[in-house]
Amino acid sequence: MRFVPLLLGVLLIPAFVARIGVHAIQEELRQLGPEALAVLLPYAAGTALSGLPWAWLIDQRHRPGAAPTIASRFAASGANALLPFFGVAGEPCRLLWLPPAARAEGLGAIVVDRLLYNSASGLWLLLGAAAAFLTRLSPLASSLAAGVGVALFALSLLALPAIARWRMARGLQRILRRVLGNSYRDPEVAARVDDAIARLLEPQARPLLGRALLLHVAARVVSSAEVLVALWSLGAPTTFAEALVLSSVPIATSVIASSIPSQIGVQEGAQVFVCGALGLDPALGLVLVLLARLRQLVFVPVTLFLLAAARPPGAAAGSVAAVGAAAGGATDGELGENKGSAV
Repeated sequence: MRFVPLLLGVLLIPAFVARIGVHAIQEELRQLGPEALAVLLPYAAGTALSGLPWAWLIDQRHRPGAAPTIASRFAASGANALLPFFGVAGEPCRLLWLPPAARAEGLGAIVVDRLLYNSASGLWLLLGAAAAFLTRLSPLASSLAAGVGVALFALSLLALPAIARWRMARGLQRILRRVLGNSYRDPEVAARVDDAIARLLEPQARPLLGRALLLHVAARVVSSAEVLVALWSLGAPTTFAEALVLSSVPIATSVIASSIPSQIGVQEGAQVFVCGALGLDPALGLVLVLLARLRQLVFVPVTLFLLAAARPPGAAAGSVAAVGAAAGGATDGELGENKGSAV
């Protein structure tokens, strides 16, 4: 049954193609040139930026460096695109870049980080809804989008104290076991996750949370430029307000169709509908999503490589030390004895 939403989404795409017409889609695709590859840049930059707040929320003793942090963000984003569950099912794989002793704290940081990210997404959706009032989109649709944006922003922030108060980490521990193995059956792990979340919500941590939220907003601005670049590469006659509306559509579909991987079929239908409502060619909406899908084809395979190469801090050094000890065939004590006998 879990594949039914995906199957329905896939079946919707031929229906949209038939309704729009193959010729109209081909005309839009003919506008593409080499500059279309530039859509990779905003996504890459935005994803890299959005990966940093998670590390900020981890104690400095266990915090991974910038490169591992960014690598873990790309791995999680690729996994999220493949696994349906509110776009967070792939998040626990970021824990592979932490030492085992810090993974409970890392999971608590993921919870807080994702809620801040959702709040930033709500703000961007609200901005897109505000821009919609300057376009031909109906006031009703614009108001509904604004309502969803406000709800996403507010509920995400309200969920932070609720999770800390009700200590909901036992359910998160099940996710941890699935990703990292049965060694995380210890009930104290859930308690440590709850404690980590509670520490991040203490009054002295609020400036840190504010900076993390601002960086997520900045990352959302950068990654949404993907749509602007795509419209430019297609030579689409759109205004800036219309571009903002189109860039906020994926946020709305991620809320509505969270159980469908990458919102296949739903995102295509939403962009086709919005383009038509804005007085643009519906084929433009389909091609915009096609470019996003092609970008996924570039980045999602990288996920497998990153997961295979994932190492917690100090793992490489530890491996080298272990190999050296094995090759030497002696412990430090034995080496000391040998030195003494040589003297």
